Amino acid sequence: MAAELNLESLRDEIDQIDEVIVRLLDSRARCAYTVGRLKHELGRPIYEPAREAAVIAHVRQVNESLGGPLDGDAIARLYERIMDEARRIQRLEAERDAREKKEKD
Repeated sequence: MAAELNLESLRDEIDQIDEVIVRLLDSRARCAYTVGRLKHELGRPIYEPAREAAVIAHVRQVNESLGGPLDGDAIARLYERIMDEARRIQRLEAERDAREKKEKD
């Protein structure tokens, strides 16, 4: 019985952590959306490999300093997916802007 209570409390903690993660991902996505608008205005490409490599290097370093159970490759895979979604948001915004400009012409 005690093990089940512990399991439930751990699951509750995970649920709370998941809520925080989703809020942080939402904030990151909103920021990426704004970055995409600025890139479009500046004529910069959505995909910037050097920037993405710097992000991966940074999160690997942060992860290493934590010494947790996720290895650097796991963190890199997670962030590659996060950045994929950020690029998708930026592409959608650029396409929307292009359509709006075309409609004005």
